[in-house]
Amino acid sequence: MIETALEKNAPTLIPTSGERAEKNDVYAVFLTDQAGVARLVVDDINDTEISGKWSLNGKEFTEPRSIPLSDLSQYRLYIQHYFRGWAFYTQGIWQFVRNRFTRYPHWKVKIDDILQARFNRKELTRRDRMKVLAHILAATIEKRSYETEETDLLTRFYSARWVHRPDKDELMTYYRLLLESLKASGDLADGRHGFRLNPQALNTIADFEQEDRRHRDNYLTQRGIFWLTIVVMLGGLIQAGAAAYGAWWPKPEAQKAQVQNADGP
Repeated sequence: MIETALEKNAPTLIPTSGERAEKNDVYAVFLTDQAGVARLVVDDINDTEISGKWSLNGKEFTEPRSIPLSDLSQYRLYIQHYFRGWAFYTQGIWQFVRNRFTRYPHWKVKIDDILQARFNRKELTRRDRMKVLAHILAATIEKRSYETEETDLLTRFYSARWVHRPDKDELMTYYRLLLESLKASGDLADGRHGFRLNPQALNTIADFEQEDRRHRDNYLTQRGIFWLTIVVMLGGLIQAGAAAYGAWWPKPEAQKAQVQNADGP
């Protein structure tokens, strides 16, 4: 299995984003020790030994080294498969065999492409200033040091799929301008890594909620007056109809009396 993975051995620098990453289909093969720390990045294997670059800290692989195949039992196989912008990790031979023969990475990426296409066709509702400010307030209450920027808001509102939308630049511009406008009004301030909440935002939100409540109360009052007017009008129409009926269509007893009077005694 190591030989199979090394047929598509990963280069030293692996693109993980952009168009170049979409063309990835390479493997990085490691040997880890019993503690799970990567010790050797494998470059080659033959009938007697496996060779590559050794690492003392599990991060920097600089020292050339070879390990006899007889010592492989002291290590565990760890393979990273970089495929079309994704990274799939397998530990041990059987996980690698499973992914390879079921083509799990291929189907995973294919299904995600379908979901992304559906998401790209979906029209995203843009949050207004108050909704964004309320979100920042809630996040700040949860974490006092909270700071945000347009990319963070987009991920929280729409998930990470926004990054692959055709209109991602427009979305970023909109939320950047929105954050700048909240800063200009004194509700936000510059932080170390983005925008942070100013105490004034509490007054802004309270004023907005009070005004919104007043608007809803006025709306309910106007609706009540409207339906009361309808009921009064219907009552008037019913009364007018009853009066007209009584005037134009007398009761049967009255009609009989009129006939008798007309015939005489």
